[in-house]
Amino acid sequence: MLRDLHACGGCGKQTVCALLDAGAEFPQPQGVEIRQQEFCADAPIDVDGDCLLAVKSGVVKSVCRDAQGNTRVLAFSFAGDLFGLEAMTDAAHGELRHGAAVSMTTVCRMRLSPDAARRASPHFCDRLSAELAARLRDNFAHRQIVAAAAPVRMAHWLMQCLRAAQAQRGARCLSLPAIARADMASYLHLRAETVSRILSEFRRKGWVRGPLHRLEVCDAEALAHLARGIGVKSGSASHQEAMHG
Repeated sequence: MLRDLHACGGCGKQTVCALLDAGAEFPQPQGVEIRQQEFCADAPIDVDGDCLLAVKSGVVKSVCRDAQGNTRVLAFSFAGDLFGLEAMTDAAHGELRHGAAVSMTTVCRMRLSPDAARRASPHFCDRLSAELAARLRDNFAHRQIVAAAAPVRMAHWLMQCLRAAQAQRGARCLSLPAIARADMASYLHLRAETVSRILSEFRRKGWVRGPLHRLEVCDAEALAHLARGIGVKSGSASHQEAMHG
C-alpha cells in the first residue's frame, strides 16, 4: 500500500516515529513515497541504501552470521525505530540480515526521488547522523549488558521491552511482544533453558506473569532495580553463572 507523507498524520505512532521526524522537512508529497509492508514472523526484510525504514508495529530483529555459520541476534527495533541504516553507509555488513521477530510486523519504507534527496537539508543529514551515533551507543551498552549476571540481563531486556510498549503506558500490567525464546537467548548471550529458568523465578517473585507469548510485567520497579546491577564484579558467583548461562 502506497502512502504519501501527509497520510502519516493518521498513524498512531506519529509522536514517536523516527521516520516521520527525519522526513518532516519534506512538506510536499512530490518525490517522497511511503510504502507499508507486513511480514510474518521470521520473514526476511529487504534493506537497501535508497530508502529509510521504520517499524510501524511489531518488532524487527537484526541478525548476523559469523564465519562458522552461527547466527546471533544483534538488535531489536520496536515501533517508531529506524533500522537498516548501515545500508546507507560504508559500514554495511554482508552477513547482517533483518527480519520480522513477531507476527504481524509492519514496516514503513520511505523512498526519496533523486531530486528530493538532493534537497535534503543539514537538519535531515544531522538527524540520520544522530541515529547512527545512537546505534553505536546502543552497541556499546549491549556489550556491558551481556557481561552482567544472567538475571540482570533478563531484567534489562524486560525493561527495554516495557519502555517500547508506549501504547499501553499507565496500565498496571503491560504485555510484552511475543518474541521467541531462542531469539531472546541469542540476544542476551544465554541458553534458552536459562531464559526459561530466570522467567520462572521472576514469576515466582510476582515480577512477571503469564506464558512467554503473553508475558506481562507486574513489578517494573523490582525489575528496574535489578537491571541497574550491570557491572557485576567478575569474581562473583552470579557473574560466573552468567558467563556460562
